Amino acid sequence: MTGPTALPFAGHLDLDHVGAFGHSFGGIAAAHACQIDRRIKACLNEDGVVAKKPFYLDARGWGLDQSFMLILRDPPTRPLSDAEVAAMKMSRQRLEQIVARIDAYQETALRSTGKGSYRVRLRNNITTHMDLSDLPVLGARDRVDGKRRAAILAVVRSYTLAFFDRYLRGMKVELLDEPVTSEFVEAVQKFAPTKSPCASQ
Repeated sequence: MTGPTALPFAGHLDLDHVGAFGHSFGGIAAAHACQIDRRIKACLNEDGVVAKKPFYLDARGWGLDQSFMLILRDPPTRPLSDAEVAAMKMSRQRLEQIVARIDAYQETALRSTGKGSYRVRLRNNITTHMDLSDLPVLGARDRVDGKRRAAILAVVRSYTLAFFDRYLRGMKVELLDEPVTSEFVEAVQKFAPTKSPCASQ
C-alpha cells in the first residue's frame, strides 16, 4: 500500500488540539517547541529546570503564547552553613542575592504566558526527580516501595491529564482549582494570562 493511507496515524490525530510535555531536559525541550510552533496549544514541563528556569524568555522578556504547567520538585532550601558559603568564595549576602534573582526569574517566566500557567510543587523530602518517570516503579526495592513510587507517579499523571483535559479538550477540571489533598504535593499556584508584547504593537 502506498500514499497517505499507508501512514499508521493518518486520520487518527486531531492536529487542532496538540500538546507537548516532557520530563527533565525533555521538559525544557517541550517548552521550547511551544515557543517556536504555535500549533502546539498547551505545554507541560515535568521538573526540567536550569537554574530554576523552566524555559528561556526571548529578547522582549516574553515566555510563550500557550497555556503552560510546571511540575517540579524543588531541591531542599535549608540555609547553607558558614563553611559551605565560604567554600563558594562569596559572602552570604551575595549568595542570597543570587538565589533571589534565580527565584524571581522563574516567577517572571510563569507570569509571561499568553494563556496562563500553573506551578505544581512536589514535596522534596518524600519525592525525587526520577519520580516523575516510571523508572522508580520498575526498580522498586520491594512491594511497599513500589506502591509508594506508583502513588507518586499517579499524582503526577493526574495533574498532567487535568492540565491537558482543560486546555486541549475544553473539559471542566476540578483538580486544578481545588485545595491540595495529596501528601506528595506541597502547593499548586495559578498564574493569570498575560498580554504578549506583540499584542500592544
